[in-house]
Amino acid sequence: MGVVFAKPKRGDTMKKILLTSTALVAAGMLSAGAASAAEKIKLNVGGYSKWWVVGAWQDKGFQNGATGTIGGSANGSTSSGSMRQNVDVKGDNEIWFSGSTALDNGLKVGVMVTLEAGGHSDTVTDNIDNSYAWIEGGFGKVLAGIHANGTALLHVQAPDAAGNFTNGGMMMGNWAITKPAGVMGMNQRVGYTVSSNTTAIISDDKAEKLTYVAPSFYGLTLGASYIPNVVRSGATGLGQHGRGNGSDRLGAWGGGALYTNTFGPVGVKASAGYVWVDLTGTGGAEKALTQQAYGAQLSYAGFTLGGSVQRASDDRKQGGVTSAVLSGTSQAGTYGGKGTGGGQLDFGGTAYDVGLQYASGPYAVSFAYFHSSVIGLSDTTLRNGKDDTIDAYQVSGKYNLGPGVDVLASVGYIEYRDQRDGLAGASANQNNYYSNSGWTAMTGLSLSF
Repeated sequence: MGVVFAKPKRGDTMKKILLTSTALVAAGMLSAGAASAAEKIKLNVGGYSKWWVVGAWQDKGFQNGATGTIGGSANGSTSSGSMRQNVDVKGDNEIWFSGSTALDNGLKVGVMVTLEAGGHSDTVTDNIDNSYAWIEGGFGKVLAGIHANGTALLHVQAPDAAGNFTNGGMMMGNWAITKPAGVMGMNQRVGYTVSSNTTAIISDDKAEKLTYVAPSFYGLTLGASYIPNVVRSGATGLGQHGRGNGSDRLGAWGGGALYTNTFGPVGVKASAGYVWVDLTGTGGAEKALTQQAYGAQLSYAGFTLGGSVQRASDDRKQGGVTSAVLSGTSQAGTYGGKGTGGGQLDFGGTAYDVGLQYASGPYAVSFAYFHSSVIGLSDTTLRNGKDDTIDAYQVSGKYNLGPGVDVLASVGYIEYRDQRDGLAGASANQNNYYSNSGWTAMTGLSLSF
């Protein structure tokens, strides 16, 4: 009787490939000869400090709803509405500690630690943001620790003169205009409880990982990451880098490519990435979340036109998970904004951005647009036949005062719309807290060091 071999899982196969590649890199390092360092690593300090004075004016129906306080729950909260200030001061600050040394065998080794240094009033965002060690040689570069995955590192997006239009921006990070609790955005399947308004694949939330970046070849750079555990713990008090322990860890792998080149006066950038997250550890309810991201930029005579797209697919062949489950201690995520009605959730969706920037001397101005559409509740009746959507527009400017000193400004509009907005039988007040929109105007100072 012949021996029958089980067909390897898709994720297991890729995991073996990545681990084999890592082993080959390690073998190459060992064969490079004795690895004595010329001197011990010394840390350098760098970073940036951005402080904004932000004005925000949002929908009064959402802000003052009798049963939906600003940012209130879409689960039927009965607390009274509350007003908010129209002006606030917000910061985005990081301190970098980095160092490296060259070994006698030609290898370079280094370390990078980034500290979120204020700008928020909580202990989740004010902490260590990245922490990893790296080894570099003729084979490329290997990173181990807490850092963005390979697809995110190589991703190209729409340009923004103030660097204020990605997920970390004041408006795009949901800091200025309040996002209703029930509106789902991209990258929420693992690691995030709020939407991340970006086309970059960041659903692993900088979980501990191994990343390999190959040497550039004629403008082409390849990268890949293996993430043993992408989920955060169900205990939200552990913070954004709290990771679940035990046998229920959900692994992931991903790869990406970046091409950069110049053809005469025209500059070209293009990127592509793919991430596969194993969800079988959620009790068989789901199989996998897959994400694809693509981006491109063209630059000429000071103008830069660019855009990107991400598409996520939630493999729910075995029924999926419900909002009631996700509002508890599930290792699959902690999203509970859809209430506890038991409706199944589909985290699949699409997001894209497009922008145009012009830079000349110390000046730069830009306009960018972002849109995301997430399936959310899979039941046709509950979801009102629609998706959760987020639309954002922003004009930004920058003026350089000197080395490392920039004056920044942004004016934007963002609209969050829950798929249940306008649902038959919903009261006017319910519809008020199903959606929100508003304008922002801000100016700030950016210091890099």
